[in-house]
Amino acid sequence: MDRIEQERKVIQESLKQSADQTSSQLAMTMAKNTDLQTDKEHLENQLKMLEDTKSSLMNQLQASEEECSNLQTQLNELEDEKRTQETSLTGEITTLQQQFTALKIEKESSDTELDHQLQELKTKLEQEMSDKKSLEQQLKQQISDLESRLSQSQSDKQNIEQKLSGDIDLIHKQLLDASIKEGKVIIQDALDQFQNPTHIAVKCTAEFLLMRTEPVLSSLETIKGMQGKYNGDRTELANLVKTITGFSHHFGDCVIHGIATTHSANLEAGEELGNACREAGESGLKVLDTLGQGASIESDVNHAVQCVKKMITLAEDLVPKSVEIKEKEIGDLVDTEMQSTTSAIEMAARRIAEMLEKTREATSGVELKVNESILDSCTSLMHAIRILIERSRDLQKEIVAQGRGTSTEKEFYKKNHRWTEGLLSAAKAVGWGATALMEAADKVVRGEGKFEELIVCSNEIAASTAQLVVASKVKADRRSKKLTSLSEASKGVTENTGKVVGSAREGSQIIEERGLMDFSKLSLMQTKKNEMQSQVRVLELEKELETERYKLGEIRKKHYQLAGASEGWDEEEDQECDTESPRQPGTPSPPPLEFDPFM
Repeated sequence: MDRIEQERKVIQESLKQSADQTSSQLAMTMAKNTDLQTDKEHLENQLKMLEDTKSSLMNQLQASEEECSNLQTQLNELEDEKRTQETSLTGEITTLQQQFTALKIEKESSDTELDHQLQELKTKLEQEMSDKKSLEQQLKQQISDLESRLSQSQSDKQNIEQKLSGDIDLIHKQLLDASIKEGKVIIQDALDQFQNPTHIAVKCTAEFLLMRTEPVLSSLETIKGMQGKYNGDRTELANLVKTITGFSHHFGDCVIHGIATTHSANLEAGEELGNACREAGESGLKVLDTLGQGASIESDVNHAVQCVKKMITLAEDLVPKSVEIKEKEIGDLVDTEMQSTTSAIEMAARRIAEMLEKTREATSGVELKVNESILDSCTSLMHAIRILIERSRDLQKEIVAQGRGTSTEKEFYKKNHRWTEGLLSAAKAVGWGATALMEAADKVVRGEGKFEELIVCSNEIAASTAQLVVASKVKADRRSKKLTSLSEASKGVTENTGKVVGSAREGSQIIEERGLMDFSKLSLMQTKKNEMQSQVRVLELEKELETERYKLGEIRKKHYQLAGASEGWDEEEDQECDTESPRQPGTPSPPPLEFDPFM
């Protein structure tokens, strides 16, 4: 109601202000009329003087009267509008009063409902408070139980951590012991080859042994450093096991190649190198034993390094020392030697082809079949060797191009003189082997040679080509496509060597079967006589075999002396070789020259 009353007062004040404004305008109009009357009187007084302006003044008066009439009309309109607004306001006030009455009734209903809701909320609050107290008691009990379980869990955790720590230490020890045991087996297996009679046929060059000793020195330093890392950080177990495995393989590889090198050395040098290999292998086992005990391996590693260096010194003494070659000549010498090898192989291939044509003209039957089989296999071998030489030369050019940097090709060969000497030695051996095979095949075809000579020459060629491949691989990039091609060519040479050996053995068997005697018609006395003759022949052959073995040992000794003289060995070494005590017949002799599987 107050609001309606205020609105009514505002409307009345607004109407009053409008009326006041209208009254003010009316007063102004009345005042203006008064002024006009004054002017009229003034004009009437001056009528005579202002007759000329009378018409104008009358017009003005008429306009003023019209304006006054308009103002009166406006005043009437305003009064009508005022009455209309008062009627409208009265209706609005009535409507507002009705709305107020409805709102009041609604408010009373809402108050009643709110009181009812408030009562319900109070009841719920009391129930919630009761539930809260009960829940608090349950939570306290659960917290107490959880604290007890937490304490038990922490105790169990400590026990489990202690157990896991013990288990981890046990597993570490088991892994280390297993890797050390396996490493000792590898090294011991290499040392056992001293007592293996079948290993006598395995040979290795001193140059290749020197290459196999380099990883051993680095693995010794690595295993010493890795033990320190593992003692400081137990998570380095995997790296330590990996290091032990690599160390064992490198050490065993070095020892077994050292043993193979003793088979191709003279007696005193071979025996001294064998003792050094045995000491080195035992020092490697000592390193692993100390590592397994958990003690420091520094002193054992230093001793092993000294043993390996002693092997290196002895192996270097076995390397044929080339004469001094001027820098401007060494590159030409390598190319010349490779070209000479290629020429020797081509000449041998031509000679074998000529022999094949002649034997087809001069022989027939079984003999022709045997000769064709041998010469065909020799031709295939020559072809495979020629391919290997070509791919070896391509790989050598790639090696020189990649490794020389800003230096010239000749400077690269001089800087890597040991590798160059091995390359030259291998190339010479391949050329000599091809010539020897051709001569042996010629003798066999003419019936003057032995099939065993052909087999030995084939194995020598295989060993020489393998040495050439290894010398080429030493400095080659493992991802080189030319290295892959060279490896494939080496496999081809190995396969064709096997074919030559197979054809020689098959031919020998055919000839022997052809020459066997028929004993079906012999009498008892004839059989006894032939048996005695065979026994005498066996004794003679055994004596000849023993003599030939002794002769082979002396020839090998002389071969090393001559090789040393041609390659520039010191005179003192030659004198030592000359003063070696000769081996008497019946003493063990070096094995025959055969294919070296390590090469």
